[in-house]
Amino acid sequence: MPHSKRKISLPSMSPGCARSLTWYRFGKPGARPKAYLQASIHANELPGAMALHHLLPMLVDADRRGRVKGEIVVVPVVNPIGLSQLVGNNHLGRYDFLGRDNFNRNWHDLSGAVAERVSERLGRNGAENVALIRQAALAALAAMKPANELQTLRAEVMKLSVDADVVLDLHCDTEAALHLFISRKDWPGAARELAADLGAEATLYNDPYPEALTFSGVHSALWPRLAERFPHARIPQACLSATVEYRSQHEVTHALGAADAANLYRVLVRRGIVSGRAGALPRLKAQATPIGGMDVGYSPKTGILTYHAPKGARVRKGQTVCEIIDPMDARGPKARTQVVARTDGILFSRRPNGRLAWPGMVLFRIGGAKLLAHRKGASGLDD
Repeated sequence: MPHSKRKISLPSMSPGCARSLTWYRFGKPGARPKAYLQASIHANELPGAMALHHLLPMLVDADRRGRVKGEIVVVPVVNPIGLSQLVGNNHLGRYDFLGRDNFNRNWHDLSGAVAERVSERLGRNGAENVALIRQAALAALAAMKPANELQTLRAEVMKLSVDADVVLDLHCDTEAALHLFISRKDWPGAARELAADLGAEATLYNDPYPEALTFSGVHSALWPRLAERFPHARIPQACLSATVEYRSQHEVTHALGAADAANLYRVLVRRGIVSGRAGALPRLKAQATPIGGMDVGYSPKTGILTYHAPKGARVRKGQTVCEIIDPMDARGPKARTQVVARTDGILFSRRPNGRLAWPGMVLFRIGGAKLLAHRKGASGLDD
Protein backbone atom coordinates (compact mmCIF):
# COMPACT_ATOMS: atom_id res chain seq x y z
CA MET A 1 0.00 0.00 0.00
CA PRO A 2 1.23 3.58 -0.60
CA HIS A 3 2.97 5.41 2.19
CA SER A 4 0.97 7.72 4.40
CA LYS A 5 1.72 10.99 6.15
CA ARG A 6 -0.14 11.70 9.36
CA LYS A 7 -0.27 14.18 12.19
CA ILE A 8 -0.87 13.88 15.92
CA SER A 9 -2.39 16.95 17.55
CA LEU A 10 -0.96 17.92 20.93
CA PRO A 11 -3.02 19.76 23.56
CA SER A 12 -2.66 23.52 23.67
CA MET A 13 -0.67 24.86 26.62
CA SER A 14 -1.57 28.51 26.01
CA PRO A 15 -4.45 30.28 24.24
CA GLY A 16 -4.01 30.45 20.48
CA CYS A 17 -1.03 28.08 20.41
CA ALA A 18 -1.13 24.40 19.51
CA ARG A 19 1.46 22.03 18.06
CA SER A 20 1.35 18.77 16.15
CA LEU A 21 3.66 15.88 15.39
CA THR A 22 4.16 14.63 11.82
CA TRP A 23 4.96 10.99 11.08
CA TYR A 24 5.16 8.66 8.09
CA ARG A 25 4.26 5.02 7.60
CA PHE A 26 5.69 2.82 4.83
CA GLY A 27 4.54 -0.72 4.09
CA LYS A 28 1.51 -2.47 5.52
CA PRO A 29 0.44 -1.81 9.13
CA GLY A 30 1.23 -4.86 11.22
CA ALA A 31 3.70 -6.34 8.73
CA ARG A 32 6.94 -7.74 10.12
CA PRO A 33 9.66 -6.84 10.76
CA LYS A 34 8.78 -3.34 11.92
CA ALA A 35 11.27 -0.48 12.19
CA TYR A 36 10.75 2.81 13.98
CA LEU A 37 13.10 5.76 13.38
CA GLN A 38 12.96 9.20 14.94
CA ALA A 39 15.21 12.23 15.21
CA SER A 40 15.72 15.22 17.46
CA ILE A 41 14.20 14.34 20.82
CA HIS A 42 16.73 16.95 21.87
CA ALA A 43 15.37 19.41 19.37
CA ASN A 44 18.60 21.33 18.86
CA GLU A 45 20.27 18.09 17.63
CA LEU A 46 19.52 18.07 13.91
CA PRO A 47 22.03 15.80 12.09
CA GLY A 48 19.59 12.89 12.51
CA ALA A 49 16.78 14.97 11.02
CA MET A 50 19.05 15.68 8.06
CA ALA A 51 19.66 11.94 7.66
CA LEU A 52 15.90 11.28 7.68
CA HIS A 53 15.38 14.12 5.19
CA HIS A 54 17.51 12.12 2.75
CA LEU A 55 16.06 8.75 3.78
CA LEU A 56 12.39 9.64 3.31
CA PRO A 57 12.51 9.94 -0.53
CA MET A 58 14.37 6.61 -0.64
CA LEU A 59 11.56 4.99 1.35
CA VAL A 60 8.88 6.64 -0.80
CA ASP A 61 10.52 5.09 -3.87
CA ALA A 62 10.96 1.70 -2.20
CA ASP A 63 7.31 1.70 -1.14
CA ARG A 64 6.17 2.63 -4.64
CA ARG A 65 8.17 -0.30 -6.02
CA GLY A 66 6.69 -2.72 -3.47
CA ARG A 67 10.03 -3.29 -1.77
CA VAL A 68 8.91 -2.49 1.78
CA LYS A 69 8.16 -5.97 3.07
CA GLY A 70 7.69 -5.01 6.71
CA GLU A 71 6.46 -1.78 8.27
CA ILE A 72 8.51 1.39 8.73
CA VAL A 73 7.46 4.36 10.87
CA VAL A 74 9.51 7.55 10.60
CA VAL A 75 9.14 10.65 12.76
CA PRO A 76 11.46 13.21 11.12
CA VAL A 77 11.50 15.63 14.08
CA VAL A 78 9.90 14.12 17.16
CA ASN A 79 9.90 17.13 19.47
CA PRO A 80 7.83 20.12 18.26
CA ILE A 81 7.90 21.50 21.82
CA GLY A 82 11.67 21.80 21.87
CA LEU A 83 11.80 23.02 18.28
CA SER A 84 9.89 26.13 19.35
CA GLN A 85 12.21 27.06 22.22
CA LEU A 86 14.12 30.03 20.80
CA VAL A 87 15.72 32.43 23.28
CA GLY A 88 17.99 35.35 22.42
CA ASN A 89 18.91 33.95 18.99
CA ASN A 90 19.72 30.58 20.57
CA HIS A 91 17.83 27.32 20.10
CA LEU A 92 17.52 25.55 23.44
CA GLY A 93 15.94 22.18 22.76
CA ARG A 94 17.32 19.83 25.42
CA TYR A 95 15.04 20.69 28.35
CA ASP A 96 11.35 21.50 28.52
CA PHE A 97 10.93 25.12 29.58
CA LEU A 98 7.72 24.36 31.47
CA GLY A 99 8.65 21.40 33.65
CA ARG A 100 12.44 21.57 33.12
CA ASP A 101 12.44 17.90 32.06
CA ASN A 102 15.22 16.59 29.89
CA PHE A 103 13.23 15.56 26.81
CA ASN A 104 15.09 12.23 26.70
CA ARG A 105 14.29 11.17 30.25
CA ASN A 106 11.18 9.89 32.03
CA TRP A 107 9.86 7.82 29.14
CA HIS A 108 7.48 5.05 30.16
CA ASP A 109 8.78 1.85 31.73
CA LEU A 110 5.83 -0.34 30.78
CA SER A 111 7.12 -3.56 32.34
CA GLY A 112 4.89 -3.33 35.42
CA ALA A 113 1.72 -2.51 33.51
CA VAL A 114 2.46 -5.20 30.93
CA ALA A 115 3.21 -7.78 33.63
CA GLU A 116 -0.22 -7.24 35.18
CA ARG A 117 -1.86 -7.92 31.82
CA VAL A 118 0.13 -11.00 30.76
CA SER A 119 1.15 -12.71 33.99
CA GLU A 120 -1.30 -15.63 33.60
CA ARG A 121 -0.87 -16.00 29.85
CA LEU A 122 2.85 -16.38 29.22
CA GLY A 123 4.26 -19.77 28.31
CA ARG A 124 7.13 -21.44 26.52
CA ASN A 125 6.28 -20.22 23.03
CA GLY A 126 8.49 -17.18 22.48
CA ALA A 127 6.67 -15.86 19.41
CA GLU A 128 3.29 -16.02 21.17
CA ASN A 129 4.76 -14.27 24.22
CA VAL A 130 6.16 -11.48 22.06
CA ALA A 131 2.76 -10.89 20.48
CA LEU A 132 1.03 -10.87 23.90
CA ILE A 133 3.56 -8.43 25.34
CA ARG A 134 3.25 -6.04 22.40
CA GLN A 135 -0.54 -6.08 22.65
CA ALA A 136 -0.35 -5.46 26.39
CA ALA A 137 2.10 -2.60 25.94
CA LEU A 138 -0.19 -0.89 23.44
CA ALA A 139 -3.14 -1.42 25.80
CA ALA A 140 -1.20 0.11 28.68
CA LEU A 141 -0.41 3.19 26.58
CA ALA A 142 -4.03 3.47 25.43
CA ALA A 143 -5.16 3.45 29.06
CA MET A 144 -3.02 6.45 29.96
CA LYS A 145 -4.60 9.86 30.46
CA PRO A 146 -1.85 12.42 29.78
CA ALA A 147 -2.33 15.71 31.56
CA ASN A 148 -0.33 18.03 29.33
CA GLU A 149 1.50 18.44 26.04
CA LEU A 150 4.74 16.65 26.94
CA GLN A 151 2.95 13.72 28.56
CA THR A 152 0.77 13.39 25.46
CA LEU A 153 3.83 13.50 23.22
CA ARG A 154 5.49 10.68 25.15
CA ALA A 155 2.42 8.45 25.14
CA GLU A 156 1.56 9.00 21.48
CA VAL A 157 5.12 8.48 20.27
CA MET A 158 5.44 5.23 22.19
CA LYS A 159 2.21 3.99 20.60
CA LEU A 160 4.08 4.22 17.29
CA SER A 161 7.26 2.55 18.54
CA VAL A 162 6.62 0.07 21.35
CA ASP A 163 5.78 -2.87 19.07
CA ALA A 164 8.75 -2.38 16.72
CA ASP A 165 11.48 -4.94 16.09
CA VAL A 166 14.03 -2.16 15.53
CA VAL A 167 14.01 1.26 17.23
CA LEU A 168 16.60 3.87 16.24
CA ASP A 169 16.66 7.16 18.14
CA LEU A 170 18.85 9.63 16.25
CA HIS A 171 20.77 12.16 18.34
CA CYS A 172 24.08 13.99 18.19
CA ASP A 173 26.56 15.32 20.73
CA THR A 174 28.04 18.78 21.12
CA GLU A 175 31.19 17.58 19.35
CA ALA A 176 31.76 13.88 18.81
CA ALA A 177 32.57 10.95 16.61
CA LEU A 178 29.62 8.81 15.53
CA HIS A 179 28.79 6.46 18.40
CA LEU A 180 25.99 4.25 19.72
CA PHE A 181 24.43 3.45 23.09
CA ILE A 182 22.92 -0.05 23.23
CA SER A 183 21.93 -2.87 25.56
CA ARG A 184 24.43 -5.63 26.31
CA LYS A 185 21.59 -8.00 25.39
CA ASP A 186 21.99 -6.99 21.74
CA TRP A 187 25.78 -7.41 21.47
CA PRO A 188 27.15 -9.15 19.52
CA GLY A 189 24.67 -9.98 16.81
CA ALA A 190 22.17 -7.38 15.62
CA ALA A 191 23.84 -4.47 17.39
CA ARG A 192 27.24 -5.43 16.01
CA GLU A 193 25.79 -5.39 12.50
CA LEU A 194 24.16 -2.03 13.21
CA ALA A 195 27.45 -0.51 14.41
CA ALA A 196 29.25 -1.76 11.30
CA ASP A 197 26.55 -0.59 8.89
CA LEU A 198 26.35 2.88 10.45
CA GLY A 199 30.13 3.30 10.70
CA ALA A 200 30.14 3.82 14.47
CA GLU A 201 33.54 4.75 15.84
CA ALA A 202 32.50 3.70 19.35
CA THR A 203 29.67 1.61 20.79
CA LEU A 204 28.84 1.59 24.48
CA TYR A 205 26.54 -0.88 26.18
CA ASN A 206 24.58 -0.90 29.41
CA ASP A 207 24.95 -4.26 31.14
CA PRO A 208 22.61 -6.09 31.21
CA TYR A 209 20.26 -3.39 29.91
CA PRO A 210 19.70 0.38 30.25
CA GLU A 211 18.36 1.54 33.61
CA ALA A 212 17.82 5.18 32.65
CA LEU A 213 14.35 5.95 31.26
CA THR A 214 15.62 7.25 27.95
CA PHE A 215 13.55 6.62 24.84
CA SER A 216 15.91 3.99 23.53
CA GLY A 217 16.46 2.58 27.01
CA VAL A 218 12.83 1.78 27.81
CA HIS A 219 12.49 -0.14 24.55
CA SER A 220 15.65 -2.15 25.18
CA ALA A 221 14.82 -2.86 28.81
CA LEU A 222 11.17 -3.92 28.48
CA TRP A 223 12.01 -7.46 27.37
CA PRO A 224 14.70 -8.40 29.92
CA ARG A 225 12.70 -6.79 32.74
CA LEU A 226 9.79 -9.06 31.90
CA ALA A 227 12.10 -12.06 31.48
CA GLU A 228 13.35 -11.45 35.03
CA ARG A 229 9.78 -11.29 36.35
CA PHE A 230 8.71 -14.47 34.55
CA PRO A 231 11.68 -16.87 34.46
CA HIS A 232 9.39 -19.77 33.53
CA ALA A 233 8.40 -18.08 30.27
CA ARG A 234 10.43 -17.79 27.10
CA ILE A 235 10.78 -14.06 26.46
CA PRO A 236 13.32 -13.16 23.78
CA GLN A 237 15.01 -9.80 23.29
CA ALA A 238 12.41 -8.77 20.72
CA CYS A 239 13.53 -5.21 20.06
CA LEU A 240 16.92 -3.94 18.90
CA SER A 241 16.90 -0.41 20.27
CA ALA A 242 19.81 2.01 19.96
CA THR A 243 20.64 5.64 20.54
CA VAL A 244 22.58 6.78 17.49
CA GLU A 245 24.77 9.82 18.17
CA TYR A 246 25.45 11.45 14.80
CA ARG A 247 28.64 13.32 15.57
CA SER A 248 28.32 17.05 16.37
CA GLN A 249 25.55 19.63 16.47
CA HIS A 250 27.20 21.73 13.76
CA GLU A 251 27.73 18.83 11.34
CA VAL A 252 24.50 19.22 9.39
CA THR A 253 25.35 18.87 5.69
CA HIS A 254 23.81 17.23 2.65
CA ALA A 255 26.91 15.09 2.17
CA LEU A 256 26.73 13.63 5.68
CA GLY A 257 22.94 13.36 5.57
CA ALA A 258 22.99 11.46 2.29
CA ALA A 259 25.70 9.08 3.52
CA ASP A 260 23.88 8.48 6.81
CA ALA A 261 20.61 7.85 4.95
CA ALA A 262 22.30 5.30 2.71
CA ASN A 263 23.63 3.50 5.79
CA LEU A 264 20.20 3.52 7.45
CA TYR A 265 18.64 2.13 4.28
CA ARG A 266 21.23 -0.65 4.25
CA VAL A 267 20.28 -1.50 7.84
CA LEU A 268 16.63 -1.81 6.79
CA VAL A 269 17.59 -4.11 3.92
CA ARG A 270 19.88 -6.23 6.09
CA ARG A 271 17.07 -6.65 8.64
CA GLY A 272 14.65 -7.83 5.93
CA ILE A 273 12.33 -4.84 6.27
CA VAL A 274 13.11 -3.64 2.75
CA SER A 275 13.89 -6.12 -0.01
CA GLY A 276 17.22 -5.96 -1.79
CA ARG A 277 20.85 -6.81 -1.30
CA ALA A 278 22.62 -5.23 1.66
CA GLY A 279 26.01 -6.41 0.48
CA ALA A 280 28.96 -7.38 2.62
CA LEU A 281 28.95 -6.05 6.15
CA PRO A 282 31.35 -3.09 6.41
CA ARG A 283 34.39 -3.44 8.64
CA LEU A 284 33.57 -2.85 12.29
CA LYS A 285 35.55 0.17 13.44
CA ALA A 286 35.54 -0.63 17.16
CA GLN A 287 34.32 -3.33 19.52
CA ALA A 288 31.59 -2.41 21.99
CA THR A 289 32.73 -1.36 25.46
CA PRO A 290 30.84 -1.19 28.78
CA ILE A 291 29.34 2.02 30.13
CA GLY A 292 31.23 1.20 33.32
CA GLY A 293 34.46 1.55 31.35
CA MET A 294 33.59 5.01 30.03
CA ASP A 295 35.81 7.68 31.52
CA VAL A 296 34.09 11.05 31.84
CA GLY A 297 36.38 14.03 32.28
CA TYR A 298 35.10 16.90 34.41
CA SER A 299 36.52 20.40 34.64
CA PRO A 300 38.25 21.07 37.98
CA LYS A 301 37.99 24.84 37.61
CA THR A 302 36.88 27.70 35.41
CA GLY A 303 38.90 28.92 32.46
CA ILE A 304 39.48 28.68 28.72
CA LEU A 305 39.15 25.15 27.35
CA THR A 306 41.54 23.78 24.73
CA TYR A 307 42.16 20.21 23.58
CA HIS A 308 45.30 18.22 22.87
CA ALA A 309 43.53 15.27 21.20
CA PRO A 310 40.94 15.33 18.39
CA LYS A 311 37.58 13.60 18.59
CA GLY A 312 37.81 9.96 17.58
CA ALA A 313 41.43 9.68 18.73
CA ARG A 314 42.67 6.62 20.60
CA VAL A 315 44.19 7.84 23.85
CA ARG A 316 46.19 6.21 26.63
CA LYS A 317 45.73 6.36 30.37
CA GLY A 318 47.60 9.38 31.73
CA GLN A 319 47.59 11.20 28.40
CA THR A 320 46.59 14.87 28.49
CA VAL A 321 43.24 15.26 26.76
CA CYS A 322 42.68 18.97 27.36
CA GLU A 323 43.72 21.99 29.40
CA ILE A 324 41.86 24.61 31.40
CA ILE A 325 43.62 27.97 31.14
CA ASP A 326 43.26 30.74 33.72
CA PRO A 327 43.22 33.93 31.59
CA MET A 328 43.94 36.05 34.67
CA ASP A 329 47.21 34.26 35.41
CA ALA A 330 50.32 35.78 33.81
CA ARG A 331 52.57 32.75 34.44
CA GLY A 332 52.17 31.25 30.97
CA PRO A 333 52.32 27.43 31.08
CA LYS A 334 51.78 27.48 34.86
CA ALA A 335 48.34 28.98 34.26
CA ARG A 336 47.25 25.76 32.50
CA THR A 337 45.62 22.85 34.32
CA GLN A 338 45.84 19.55 32.49
CA VAL A 339 43.01 17.02 32.50
CA VAL A 340 44.18 13.50 31.68
CA ALA A 341 42.58 10.26 30.51
CA ARG A 342 41.99 7.66 33.21
CA THR A 343 41.73 4.76 30.77
CA ASP A 344 42.90 3.58 27.37
CA GLY A 345 40.20 4.01 24.77
CA ILE A 346 38.47 6.12 22.14
CA LEU A 347 37.89 9.83 22.77
CA PHE A 348 34.44 9.79 21.21
CA SER A 349 32.96 12.95 22.74
CA ARG A 350 34.23 16.35 23.76
CA ARG A 351 33.09 19.94 24.05
CA PRO A 352 33.92 22.52 21.37
CA ASN A 353 37.45 23.87 21.55
CA GLY A 354 38.13 27.42 22.69
CA ARG A 355 35.18 27.99 25.03
CA LEU A 356 34.67 28.70 28.68
CA ALA A 357 34.82 25.79 31.10
CA TRP A 358 33.41 25.82 34.61
CA PRO A 359 33.77 23.54 37.63
CA GLY A 360 32.00 20.23 37.10
CA MET A 361 31.47 20.73 33.37
CA VAL A 362 31.75 17.54 31.28
CA LEU A 363 34.84 17.93 29.10
CA PHE A 364 35.07 14.59 27.33
CA ARG A 365 34.09 10.92 27.26
CA ILE A 366 36.40 8.02 26.50
CA GLY A 367 35.12 4.55 25.68
CA GLY A 368 37.40 2.02 27.36
CA ALA A 369 37.24 -1.77 27.65
CA LYS A 370 38.15 -2.00 31.35
CA LEU A 371 35.59 -1.34 34.07
CA LEU A 372 36.55 1.71 36.13
CA ALA A 373 36.10 1.77 39.89
CA HIS A 374 35.07 5.42 39.89
CA ARG A 375 32.30 4.65 37.39
CA LYS A 376 30.56 2.01 39.53
CA GLY A 377 26.81 2.44 39.39
CA ALA A 378 26.98 5.17 36.75
CA SER A 379 24.34 5.12 34.02
CA GLY A 380 26.70 6.62 31.48
CA LEU A 381 24.38 9.50 30.65
CA ASP A 382 24.76 13.00 32.01
CA ASP A 383 21.59 15.02 32.24
